[in-house]
Amino acid sequence: MVSRLKNMTILALAALAFGQGEALNAQEGAQGRFRVLIPNFQALQDADDGFGKDVAKELRELINALPTHQPVDEKEIKQALKQFKLKMEDLDCIRTRQLASQINAQLALCATYTEPQDKEFVLNAEFWGIETGESFQVDEVAVADREEERAAQHIFSQFDEYIQQIRFAAFCADYARSQQWDNALENCDNALELNPNAVGTRFQRGRILFDAGRLEESLVELERVLELNPVHDDGLQLAGYVAAKLGRDDEARAYYGQYLELNPGDASVRMKIAYDLATAGDPVGAMQFIQVGLDVDGENTALWEQYGNFAFTAAAQIVEEAGPENGGGVPPQAAEFYREAIGAYDRVFAHPEGELKVGQLRNSIAAHIQLEELDIAVAKGEEYVAAHPEEVMLHLILSDAHQRRGDIPAALAALDRVLEIDPAHPTAKLRKGQVLIQAGRINEVGPLLREAVAGDPQQALQAARLIFNDAYANGYQKDRWQYAITGFTVAKQLPDVPADMVAQLNFWHGFSLYRLAMQEQEPQTLQTAQTSLAKFQEAVRLFERSGNYPASVNVNVDQLLGNANTYIEIQEAIIKRGR
Repeated sequence: MVSRLKNMTILALAALAFGQGEALNAQEGAQGRFRVLIPNFQALQDADDGFGKDVAKELRELINALPTHQPVDEKEIKQALKQFKLKMEDLDCIRTRQLASQINAQLALCATYTEPQDKEFVLNAEFWGIETGESFQVDEVAVADREEERAAQHIFSQFDEYIQQIRFAAFCADYARSQQWDNALENCDNALELNPNAVGTRFQRGRILFDAGRLEESLVELERVLELNPVHDDGLQLAGYVAAKLGRDDEARAYYGQYLELNPGDASVRMKIAYDLATAGDPVGAMQFIQVGLDVDGENTALWEQYGNFAFTAAAQIVEEAGPENGGGVPPQAAEFYREAIGAYDRVFAHPEGELKVGQLRNSIAAHIQLEELDIAVAKGEEYVAAHPEEVMLHLILSDAHQRRGDIPAALAALDRVLEIDPAHPTAKLRKGQVLIQAGRINEVGPLLREAVAGDPQQALQAARLIFNDAYANGYQKDRWQYAITGFTVAKQLPDVPADMVAQLNFWHGFSLYRLAMQEQEPQTLQTAQTSLAKFQEAVRLFERSGNYPASVNVNVDQLLGNANTYIEIQEAIIKRGR
């Protein structure tokens, strides 16, 4: 009675587990049930082989009672063995799993037994998922002669746990697909409690932790995966990526290195790993992986392209990290990487079968600009533009090279070519404005930028800041008051400039007028009083229109207004006396 109740419980759980057809991506066998290959148990150390045949037969009958699973018929097993020229006793665990794959069985049982004493048997069994490659170990059991049914019942009862494990693992995968991380982890944990050595479930858990942004925990789980299976491809790749994201570059390179040992000559695999490393923030590590490939195949232009890309990224990363503290120069390590990038790109460009992408041609010119090799940058730019006359990106970088070289007409001409190719280009006119500003031709900037930013407040803000920065740095900070006033005025005349930017411009315009007027009024003559009075009065009007900006930079505008009004009174008094 107890046995029958136990069997009914297993049947119910099996139906529940494998009723999740969408969650379980296994291929079902005939009649909608999963096929389980159960060969005769393998006798070891001269054990009685009849015992193994009888236990296998009993277990097949038990499995066949399940609505979700069915054993592969013994007759079908023998036919398959004949087809592959094998005998039943040849079916060790590896051959059993191979045979299961050939005959479309989703599960296989590997079972062995010994007979340490006459008519006493010790059984070991393990279920294998053929698609997943995961196993479920059945507890060892010892039985006496004529206890074949008890041995089979023992294995069958633990099949219950295997079904539950699969069920929890399936729910884990389902919740992961819908990004319900907590529910996914709960089901993964339930599955692992039943089978701690389930590599696929452990990897799934590591992946979920990664997707949830819990990188430290993810790496710990992936390390467990690799303890169980040191050659787990996906585990090695993801562990490398996570380690790189955590800034553990040496660990990342070690994981990827182990993965590459499994695929030593595959350039595409090497490039994918290098790309993953670079994406995770380690372009130098990416270069090292590509270099190993180049040592083997130095004519592989695809590897040279990648090497150039990663070298350029590494250089740019160092420059960015150095920041303004470096004085605007290129750190030595960055310069070395820029030269590596140039060398790699030049090698591809010169190769009969090599062809650089436009972005890589642009990078090569940009690297020369960074190294202040401006003549080479211009020469390359002109060569590349001649080969790709419609590529806007190349005309833009060529303009930068001309500008840095001081050839303003050529820089403007390159930008004019951009506008010929694409009259609606979003930044070409702004860049023309920048070239004119840096050339000190501020009076030419207004008409150009007014047309460029009309109807676009964001562009207007960018243009206004561009002019403001020049007027402040090259005008106000150098006591060139008229230059500053001209720049601030031009910026305010742009259409659609946001109100807070206008307030900022009004303040500095007013302050520049105030300082210029202070300078002019010093002789305190009738003429200087008349000249400076209008400036002081305009400065007051501008201060009053500066909104909350002065307070944001800790300036007491009331004090400024008071001082300006005092100067106004003085100039008015001088004018009154002079008349």
